[in-house]
Formats: sequence, C-alpha cells, structure tokens
Amino acid sequence: MSDKCKERRFISHGGDIWGFSRKYNVPLEEVLEFSGPINFLGPSPKAVEAVKQYAKLTKFYPDPNPVEFNEEVAKYVGHGVTEDNIVLGNGSIELIYAITEVLPRGFNAVIPVPSFSEYERAALRVGSKPVFVQLPENFALEPEKIKKAVTADTKIMCICNPHSPSGTLYTKEELLDLVDFCQRKNVIFSVDENYIEFAEKGQETTLAGMVKEYENLFVIRSVTKFYGMAGIRLGYGIAAPDLARKLENVRLPWSINSLASCATLAAFNDTEFIENTKRTITKERSALAKNLNAIQGLHVYPSVTNFLLVKITNGKITSTRLRDLLAEERMLIRDCCTFVGMDDTYFRVTVRSASDNLKLVEAIKRAFG
Repeated sequence: MSDKCKERRFISHGGDIWGFSRKYNVPLEEVLEFSGPINFLGPSPKAVEAVKQYAKLTKFYPDPNPVEFNEEVAKYVGHGVTEDNIVLGNGSIELIYAITEVLPRGFNAVIPVPSFSEYERAALRVGSKPVFVQLPENFALEPEKIKKAVTADTKIMCICNPHSPSGTLYTKEELLDLVDFCQRKNVIFSVDENYIEFAEKGQETTLAGMVKEYENLFVIRSVTKFYGMAGIRLGYGIAAPDLARKLENVRLPWSINSLASCATLAAFNDTEFIENTKRTITKERSALAKNLNAIQGLHVYPSVTNFLLVKITNGKITSTRLRDLLAEERMLIRDCCTFVGMDDTYFRVTVRSASDNLKLVEAIKRAFG
C-alpha cells in the first residue's frame, strides 16, 4: 500500500458523493456514482410514498420498543427467525460498533482481509486489536488458515458474505465450519450479509436461521444496499435472544427514526421492486463484466452482487490515477488501494444502467489509451 493510500485509509469509503460534488463542483444529480455499492434504481416507490404519508409522525419520539416492527422484520427474514432474535441499528454500522461494546476490553478481532474497514475501526475504538488474515488472490475462504489466527485473546471474528470488495459468495457449509469452531472457542462470529439479497442463492446461503442453534452467531443486514436507502439509516441484526438483549442494552436511545421503519416495511412488501432489482442487476452486471473484461489490461472478478472488482494487470495506470481521470468526466469509482490487503491495481465499480455502464467503459478505454 502506497503512503498516499495509507493516509486515506481511515477516511475512505465508497459513496462519498457529497465530497466529490464539492471537490469537482458537480451537482449531485450529475455525478455518475460507481463507487458506493447502492442499488442504482434508488428506493422502492412504495417506500418513498410511505415517507410522505407518515411524515407527520416526526412530531413524536420514535417507538422505544417497536415490537410490531421487529415482528415484521423477522417475518421478512424467515428461516424460523422470531421477534426476539431481532435487534435494530442506525444502519448496520451501529450494529458493527455495538457488538464490540459487549465484549471484554482488550480483545483480539480476527478479520480476513480485504474487508469492510469499519470492523477494524470498531475494534480499535474500544481499545482492542484487529488481527488480519490475508485472503488468497481469488478471495476464497481458507478456514484452516483463519482458525490458526484465533488465540485465547480472540473474542470476535468478522466476515462479510457476499464478500466485499470482491462480490464472492461463500457457502453455508464453510461458514458454519467457522461458526462451530468459534463457538467452541467462546468467540462471537459476526457475518455481514448486507449484499445477500443480490445473490441468486442468498436464501440458501444466509446464516440467519442458524441463530437458533448457535448463541455466538451474529448476522448483520441493512436496507442500504439492495433497497437503495442509504440515507434512511436502518440496519438489523439477527442473533440468539440473549445476545440480542445484550446488544439492545448498549444501543443508543431512539437511534431508529419513525420514517425509517415505515419506509423499510413498505420496501419489504414491494415485490415488484424486489423482482425488478434482481432481474436488472443480473442482466447489467453480466454486460458490464463482459465489456470490462474486453479491455486489455483488466481482469474482472466474478460477482453475485451489484458491484464488480477489477484488477489492472498491465501496469500502465494505477487505480488512483484512473479514479482521478474518471473524476474529470464526472464519474466516481472506488479506488481499492485503501483496503487492507490490496494495492493500487484494484478498483471497484457499481452496476448501473446500460447507458451509464457504457459511458464508464468508454471512459476507461480513453484513460488506458
């Protein structure tokens, strides 16, 4: 990792469209946003309508014990999950931080990398130590290698499935192998399923229903990515009742606003939006991957999500230089050099419409030319 990437690592996320707009003096609606892996179709029309319809609720405090909402979330998750397995968060980020609050201080957190940077930050925030395990070049899980990183000080293992930033989907069997190992070692297994709805085999692969069998399992999701509601800030965790109660005890009061719950329920019940999203993303992801792979010097990794990880193989340009060149054309991509375990030969792009994706491909061709 270059010094420049190291400097930006703790302030870098995909989707900083506001900072991009300020820096390049481009109106938000004119930015072609390929960096934040959020559904380009935007929120469900029914969710938008629900926000309008229930806007008057903003004069009240949010429900401090939203039993009915939790029941609906559990019903949406399925797999035998019930209301007492659900804990809410202000986006999945609150849950990522909350789980570290219930652990003894000074613990080790095992994190296969590259991965979402907030797992590391959450551990550091409570004075604990992230222990990184480098994934292989194809980003496959290596369970035995990961297990070897676990010591007596390890209290949590953090994995995302589908994996970010590669888009790889791990099997339920290989994840449960780690869950079972962690339970025997008294280690929490936290699995981030923020992209699970994009995966064709997501329902087969999710660990949500396994919280009935494993008290150390914590499944994290949100409505940010698939449902295109990053600004709503609604996340939900799935855990055994005892762990769910512990997390509720450290959660900040009223962290879930009333409009977030209304919009979420409307989105969960918008089957037309859900089916259209899956159909559209699958189609456009395939086309974009094909067009990017056709550019000499690029390798596109297989993905089950709404984003593609790309490696620059010819050494003609760095990911940072490519990001800057595309910025001049009002396009924002994710420079992956700030991920632990990656360098400036990787970048990530979100799948958008056919026309937007073609604009990106042509702009990358110009940058390489």
